[in-house]
Amino acid sequence: MRVDDGLSSAELGALDRLELELRKLPDVLAVGFEGPSEGTLISPDAVITVHVFVTDAAVRATVEQQALDLGRLHVDRPLRIAIAPEAGQGAATGAAPATTAVSHRVQLLEVGLTDDGAAVEVVLSFDDARATGVGPAAALSGSVEATLAGLRELGWLLPFSVASCVRVTLGASGAVLVHLSGSGGDRFGVAAGIPPQRAAAKAALHALNRWLDDPARRPVALRQRTPPR
Repeated sequence: MRVDDGLSSAELGALDRLELELRKLPDVLAVGFEGPSEGTLISPDAVITVHVFVTDAAVRATVEQQALDLGRLHVDRPLRIAIAPEAGQGAATGAAPATTAVSHRVQLLEVGLTDDGAAVEVVLSFDDARATGVGPAAALSGSVEATLAGLRELGWLLPFSVASCVRVTLGASGAVLVHLSGSGGDRFGVAAGIPPQRAAAKAALHALNRWLDDPARRPVALRQRTPPR
């Protein structure tokens, strides 16, 4: 994620150095930059949002402070640090997770290949509704496409498509970083797991969780089944 059009070569170099230093932190999976609000460019006078994707075991406050300290060393402008996964999505925060919100999020039930190995199937659920999405198995992005197809089968009108889906190093299991783009803006998610197809589906849901949480976007049929929060 680099929404940095219009910056000088010196500023781009500073962001490159900051990204490299942040990636050296043991709990950091990936790093991205954008403007002060979601999907906006980094203009010469804008606050820079630094997205830091961390492992489930990461202590968020520690990583946030490290990111701020490194940011001050490399970038001479205001920074906002955004740590993902967010609280309640599996990150270690020291507090109990928001169980009410989690219980009403889309759940990933199964990820597997079809009998002929040509396609990957992703089974999702939301309350008592279930749906299966199918994508091509030839590329890892097929698992993301299958996840989007499953969400559309559940009734969501998703203005997103797969921009990229790449594996990143994380211990023995590895992780997958997903970039979705479209009229809804850019969304980024990361998840670890085996096999990588399951990690890719999890990363797609991580990228969309906040977007899906908006009651105004929820399909009418699912709104009727979901009790008020």
